[in-house]
Amino acid sequence: MTQLNYINKPIFDHGAIEQISEVLRGMGIKRPLICTDPGLVQLGMLDQARNLISNEFTPIVFDQTPANPTQEAVEKALEMYKAEGCDGIIGFGGGSSIDLGKAVSILATHEGTILDYSVNEGGVEKITDTAPLLAIPTTSGTGSEVSSGSVIIMNDGRKLILASAHLIPDAAICDPDLTLGLPPVMTAGAGMDAFTHCVEAVLSPTIDPPAEAVGLDGIERIFRGENLLKAVKDGSNKEARWNMMMAAT
Repeated sequence: MTQLNYINKPIFDHGAIEQISEVLRGMGIKRPLICTDPGLVQLGMLDQARNLISNEFTPIVFDQTPANPTQEAVEKALEMYKAEGCDGIIGFGGGSSIDLGKAVSILATHEGTILDYSVNEGGVEKITDTAPLLAIPTTSGTGSEVSSGSVIIMNDGRKLILASAHLIPDAAICDPDLTLGLPPVMTAGAGMDAFTHCVEAVLSPTIDPPAEAVGLDGIERIFRGENLLKAVKDGSNKEARWNMMMAAT
């Protein structure tokens, strides 16, 4: 089992999802709101995760995360969080579900609307302690499980940017096995997203040698090792899936 030395110390390896109860226990969460999407419900992946959660926990499910998280979805998830007396959040899915969870984590502990805490409105400094958040990615692309950002589409179509160290998930479980069933098109799209982030880390005008090194490592895993191509051609290739998730994270 690999323990990455990031701020939130993700647990990374095949089968890491089996540690979900231990992680929730360590976070002090008893009644988590699981933010996920209809696709993962239909695939049975949500049930797979829930079956691994000990009976000492009472998970509540919000499964209506859209392809791009919206203000409306955030408000509905927040309403469920409060009505069900939740005490933490699990972002289970791609970057959209995790980003949605981040937005809910703000409003669970702050007054006002999500707009009040956006970069767009100069609200970054207003963000303080948020609700505990566990990120469990099921794609290898956005890196939201270790990032401090979130993007929400407002009801009027504007793209809202949230950014704060408080939005870095408190914990992350990165299990490449969760990506084994990802279709080729989604694998390719997520992989190019990961590649773009790696290139940005290398080409950024900010001098940050450690970030550059991580970016270069990711680029090498994706293309020189041909892991993206391998994962697209054979979604069951566990080594390729492992390397793609490492590149994305």
